[in-house]
Amino acid sequence: MEQTTFKPLKIERNKDEGLYITWELGKPAKLITSEMLRRACPCANCREERGDKSHSTPLTPKRSMLTVVSHTRNEQLELSEIWGVGNYALGVRWGDGHDDGIYTFNLLAELSDRS
Repeated sequence: MEQTTFKPLKIERNKDEGLYITWELGKPAKLITSEMLRRACPCANCREERGDKSHSTPLTPKRSMLTVVSHTRNEQLELSEIWGVGNYALGVRWGDGHDDGIYTFNLLAELSDRS
């Protein structure tokens, strides 16, 4: 079964709201909220926090779970920076410095359908 790969035509960042993505193939532009993006962060640490145990045995030692500096909700949801990762994904840096997740275009299209 062949999987459709969605490609964005235009990506607009709004630091406070989220991403507006206009898609190829006639998929309408929709807002993917910052909160939705952050909750769906695909990095191993965030997936484990959501209960996904597929990354519970890392190849490298885990980072300390000790939180030295806490961040506000606004910092956690602020889209500080986005960048392209190859021709298939976006990297995101959040206001609290978190930037480990790589959001594939297919994941973003799925999130767009949910909004």
